[in-house]
Amino acid sequence: MNIIWSQPNIGNEEKQAVNRVMDSGWLSQGPETKSFERELGGFVGNVRYCTVVNNGTSALITALLAHDIKPGDEVIVPAHTFIAPINTILLIGAKPVLADVDQDTWNLTVESVKEKITSRTRAILPVNVAGMPVDIYPFQELCSKKGIPLIIDAAESMGAEYRNRLIGDIHFEHTTIFSFHIAKQITTIEGGCIFTDKKEIHERCRMIRSHGENGRYTYHRLGLNFRTTDIQSAIGREQLKKLPEALTHRTQSVALYKKYLGNKFRYQEIPEYVTRHPHLFFGILSKERKKLFHKFEVAGIDTRICWPYICSQPFHGKLFKDEYPVSKKLSSEIITLPLSNSISFEDIKKICDIINQEAS
Repeated sequence: MNIIWSQPNIGNEEKQAVNRVMDSGWLSQGPETKSFERELGGFVGNVRYCTVVNNGTSALITALLAHDIKPGDEVIVPAHTFIAPINTILLIGAKPVLADVDQDTWNLTVESVKEKITSRTRAILPVNVAGMPVDIYPFQELCSKKGIPLIIDAAESMGAEYRNRLIGDIHFEHTTIFSFHIAKQITTIEGGCIFTDKKEIHERCRMIRSHGENGRYTYHRLGLNFRTTDIQSAIGREQLKKLPEALTHRTQSVALYKKYLGNKFRYQEIPEYVTRHPHLFFGILSKERKKLFHKFEVAGIDTRICWPYICSQPFHGKLFKDEYPVSKKLSSEIITLPLSNSISFEDIKKICDIINQEAS
């Protein structure tokens, strides 16, 4: 490919950090990870507890187990999402209950969730699509009224702001997970973390991360090995320093896409309560998607569908029999264009020229 969908921005700083850890003699989870957890909290500004794990999926599993989600429990999750939150719910024996998303924001809404709540509902798990925050306060109010936890999948949201507060802030009084996958705003190659304001949830996360251990070879909870390495944490620490610049570049890149493409397509609508969208990806909706894919393939431009419709998946289609029209329509029309911390504005112009030729 001539233009990669999400090119990671790894420089000399990360290489030097890895060498520093290699020379230290401590490679597995240790002091670098503790520093990374502290610095993540410092970036958000008001984080009481942070637990770093080996990937975003592990963060989801850890959060669900920390909130005592058990086999047979129901967890409400959007029908338009990456597969990870659904798979994690299934993996622990709980039941994912799908709710349709809003056609403008592409995110889950309280209105669509309310009709899915039953006596077996034990958590609500919204996903911030492309990193854009859901409307948090109505979800908090609903969960408080029902006495169930709110766990937000903010895997794509590092640096996002809701009403001028960074996602992960303890002000929100819920559990938040992030991912540091190679395509994210900051990367540890693979990684993730859990933010919480509750000491009990934090202590559970620490135990779950290490086979449920609390004291050497003493196991108080069910857990697995979700530990990261100090090599990955060292990379993350350097990436975190670059995050403000990366967020600015992503905002400028999306603004250019919209300038060059104009009103030819529908985009994800950004509500007033979102004071910073971190733009993990940039999607357009097109009924001519197949033609665009072909044009991009010929030009060597990498694009993606984020995400295919859950109910059309070979495995998951057997589990979910209802229809979710908005999610289905989004999945049938969306095409996500290249976007990264380092994509050149020249490449954005080239991509838009191809689209505009097809659309003209």
